[in-house]
Amino acid sequence: MAPDSHHRPTGSIRKAMWLANANAAIWATGNGLVSTTLVIYLALELGATGIAVSLIRAAPQLVGLLRLASPALMTTGRSRKLVCLAGYASSALVLGVLVAVAQYHVMALVVCWCLYHLLEYVATVALWSWLGDWMPPVVRGRLIGWRERFLVAGRIVGICASVALATLWYRMDPDPQRWEPLAWSAGVGAAMMLLAVVPLLWLAPRTGKSPPSSCNPWDDICRALTDSAYRRLLLYSFWVAFANGVTGTAQSLYPRWVLGFDYTHMQTMQSMMYTGQTAIAPTCGWWIDRFGPRRLMVGAQLVVATGPLFFFLASENYPWWIAGAFLVWVAYAPLNVGLDTLKLRLIPTDGSAPSLAVYQSVSDLAHGATLIIGGYLFDRLTAGDSPPLGLYAGLFLLGWLLRSCAAPLAWRVPESRGDA
Repeated sequence: MAPDSHHRPTGSIRKAMWLANANAAIWATGNGLVSTTLVIYLALELGATGIAVSLIRAAPQLVGLLRLASPALMTTGRSRKLVCLAGYASSALVLGVLVAVAQYHVMALVVCWCLYHLLEYVATVALWSWLGDWMPPVVRGRLIGWRERFLVAGRIVGICASVALATLWYRMDPDPQRWEPLAWSAGVGAAMMLLAVVPLLWLAPRTGKSPPSSCNPWDDICRALTDSAYRRLLLYSFWVAFANGVTGTAQSLYPRWVLGFDYTHMQTMQSMMYTGQTAIAPTCGWWIDRFGPRRLMVGAQLVVATGPLFFFLASENYPWWIAGAFLVWVAYAPLNVGLDTLKLRLIPTDGSAPSLAVYQSVSDLAHGATLIIGGYLFDRLTAGDSPPLGLYAGLFLLGWLLRSCAAPLAWRVPESRGDA
């Protein structure tokens, strides 16, 4: 049923979401300054190979499986706030350590990158469980849509700052060590992520809401895995993560080693993508509240699936075809808003934290394992030589096919527990 179009969040909810969105904007600015793209380019400048790049992309997600234990830390609303604040603050500090050790060994960078993500993942489970209390179902899509806008806008600011830093650095020093501006960008990003904790200090657990789990959280985890509605959402998330992982290593290496794009080129295209997402995210939230997420998500999935085809078309002579991928990936905005809405709508238990931990861990396992296996096979097939263009082409076509197959799975996900 469509929500009442005249319904508006109350003053206390608006204040809570203002604090949450301030946190999102500041954190995302830091995230833009120290993106996965930056860390990959930093590692490549320090001599990383295909398997090392796969580890950078995948190992944090495999380590993230440990977040399944995080609901045991959240037995009250107050403990959710404590876990959230401690997790985000400590993850920012670990990111600062990454900057200090990166130049000494690539594996030290990977270890810090993993620990940073683990702490951040645990904090995020707590945050979404906490924010779920403040998001009434009738306006949840709109609130998530606006939060998505703040997140994406913050990433744009961070990416632009990172690109500007690298560009000015190279102009001021015509023969620098190319990893240095990337390391400085990561350091500033870590400081911004630490600053993002401040708005959450003022955000209290919502009065009158029950604790996130009133029973053994491991029982809630089992219910999430066996619940019919939630299992369909998990299956869709698993398949999308698997399909994205198949082309992960190739999509990281192809722009750098075949097309000749440097860090600033890639981040400029990322900014273009995020600008488009910022523009449409709130509208996507309104649509989802009024008409439900399924039709919008199926259409968006078919659009984003075409991204690898633009990598397939790009070549040394026509490198800018790759920009088309970032253009169609603007359609990740309705997918992100829809998935964030569904993961709260379809929670099968009174305790949201265990179900949210399961949701994140299932997709991480699929994506991380696929990246590791794909990176290993990529190195084996190339045997230390330059990868043949046919290998890239085959992976990009396979990526398009697998991502397109996710659309029917999205259609099978119920829009609410009443539709299951």
